[in-house]
Order: sequence, then structure tokens, then C-alpha cells
Amino acid sequence: MDDLIKELEQLTQDIMLQIDEVSSDELELFVDMRQSIIDSMLKQGKGEASIPQQARLKNIMDNDHAILMRMNSLKIEAKDWLIQRKQAKVQKNAYETSYAVDSIIVDTKRY
Repeated sequence: MDDLIKELEQLTQDIMLQIDEVSSDELELFVDMRQSIIDSMLKQGKGEASIPQQARLKNIMDNDHAILMRMNSLKIEAKDWLIQRKQAKVQKNAYETSYAVDSIIVDTKRY
């Protein structure tokens, strides 16, 4: 169990060192790796963690807020980009003329 906690600590420390520059793909990989470590801990299932192990796990969990904040900022960034793309598409469609190429326009003058 101590080895798994050490691996989790290292993984968390690595992501926290670059939390402001980390991409969504890197965060996704982090979450997948973290989950596999936690699953391994649960499979070992040797009862509850000792008090020092619990303290180490709490220290790891203290970083969760910063990680979640980065995930939310990436989500907002993606949402804003999608809204911008949608607006650009609407504007492009508004400026495109939709008329038949072989049509004839007749201008008549009335007196």
C-alpha cells in the first residue's frame, strides 16, 4: 500500500508542478492513472489505511481543488471556443448570398 501511495504522491506532485500549463489530454491521462492506482489500493484491501498513510492520502487530496479548478477553466475555455465558432458560422451564413445562379433580375422604371 505504501508503494501505491508513493506512486500517487509522485503522480500528483508532477501534475501540480505544471498545473497552469497542463492540457486537457494530460489531465485526462492523470485522472486515468490516478484511478488505476486507487483501484489497485482497493484490490489490496488490507483493511483501513494506517494513520500515517491516511495523512499522506489527505495531503494528496488537498490538491484536488486546484486540479478541479484547472479542469473547470479548460471546460470554460472549450465552451467559449465553441460559442465563438458557432457565432462565426452564423455570421458567415448571413453574408453568403443565397440566390439562383441562372436567375434573371429585371429592373423596371415606373413613371
